[in-house]
Amino acid sequence: MFFLCLGIGSIQAQVIDIKEFGAKGDGTSDDTKAIQQAIDQASKDKFHLRFPAGTYMTGMIHLKSNISIELQAGATWQAIPDLSLYPEIDSQADLSQTGWYTMSRRAFIFGDNIENVTLKGEGRIYPSGDHYEAFPNLEENGSKRPYGIYFRNSSNIKVEGLQLYKSAFWMFRAYLCEDVHLTGLDIFNHANTNNDGIDIVDCHRVRISDCTIDSADDAISLKTEAPKGCEDVVITNCIVSSTASYIKLGTGSFGSFKRIAVSNCVLRPTRADTLIHALKYQNGITGLSLMSVDGADIENISFSNIVMSGMLTPIFVRLGNRHRVTHEEYASHPITAGTIKNIAYDNITATDCGPLPINITGYPGHYVEGVRISDSSFSFGSAGSANDRDSAVPENSDSYPYPKMYGTDLPAFGFYGRHIDGIKWNNVDFYPAENEVRPPLVLEDVKGFDHKALYIQGKTASQQHIIKK
Repeated sequence: MFFLCLGIGSIQAQVIDIKEFGAKGDGTSDDTKAIQQAIDQASKDKFHLRFPAGTYMTGMIHLKSNISIELQAGATWQAIPDLSLYPEIDSQADLSQTGWYTMSRRAFIFGDNIENVTLKGEGRIYPSGDHYEAFPNLEENGSKRPYGIYFRNSSNIKVEGLQLYKSAFWMFRAYLCEDVHLTGLDIFNHANTNNDGIDIVDCHRVRISDCTIDSADDAISLKTEAPKGCEDVVITNCIVSSTASYIKLGTGSFGSFKRIAVSNCVLRPTRADTLIHALKYQNGITGLSLMSVDGADIENISFSNIVMSGMLTPIFVRLGNRHRVTHEEYASHPITAGTIKNIAYDNITATDCGPLPINITGYPGHYVEGVRISDSSFSFGSAGSANDRDSAVPENSDSYPYPKMYGTDLPAFGFYGRHIDGIKWNNVDFYPAENEVRPPLVLEDVKGFDHKALYIQGKTASQQHIIKK
């Protein structure tokens, strides 16, 4: 067996080739047993595992604590396309209360209740999501498609530099975790429905930086399905593409979202040739989404230095009362009305969006509070219609939250706001699409509307540009 000792401070760490445990890496052999044995031993003896160039085929692998795994350039860790090799994860926390909400309970690479794990390198992790005979689109008879990488109840997780390619379901999910760092990843996840890129669910202290993510469903999604909530999260220096939501907080919004900063990101249309998402929007649905519909308190959120183009709407904020419990273990936990407050958008540049405007809405008696939009420009490439301009907008407060939930493209082209208490605009410019017939701004039940240096096509907005209902 070959050993290489590396000096890391005063610690001598062995680096051991995965082939020393019998892994073939020939693209046809089943290396599951060899790689699982290597991981078990590395956790016990505290050495680093290295995948040299080759294609390593495995079924489900269980990660362990205190391991570091490196995939060198030319190394691919690939899922064997056989659903039977990915047994369902037996956990009460992953049982769904409602019949239509099917949460996958399988994974290709799985870590549960572990700590101090690093996956890194220049190689590729390929969960074989485009092998439809093994992982079909329709999830019948409990046949749930596996996540690519799934960490649960874990801490000090680092995933760095790797290519993550075509999962059968979400590419990366962290649930009930702490201290998660995702850096320099290149994620391309267009293979199947529900192809999210990164999902952070009920985690604290998370950093996502310097990643390129292109996904058929939500690219970066923060959710809460437990009382723990998402807190202290930074997303920065990323290039993000999606045919759904680019960066999203919510939908699943049971626990709180607090102290989250998104900065220095580019949101651009997908590079994928084929549309997989059911709604078939080539350039995506929302740029920046923020939603509390299941009782979550969302507060102290910052979006800054964002450049985006092409999506139906650049900004979507929704406070609603769907009030759904995802996991049955929390069914007895009382749900009260959620809140959204203290949200800042600074230096946002959006082009070729539309026909949906920025829309920020609460529901009767429950207001979105304290929103600031400053030093930003919004240009729309698709116009609405006279029917949109004249239509009444239903509340639909208990519906699934997304910009098309109202059945209309809304009566304004730039901003539609309803049930808001306190919104400030400072140095913001709106540019309509050609042949746009809707007014720039429409406000319904909006208190504390404060605007300074609000422009329409570079000229100071007048009162006729702002319709109050």
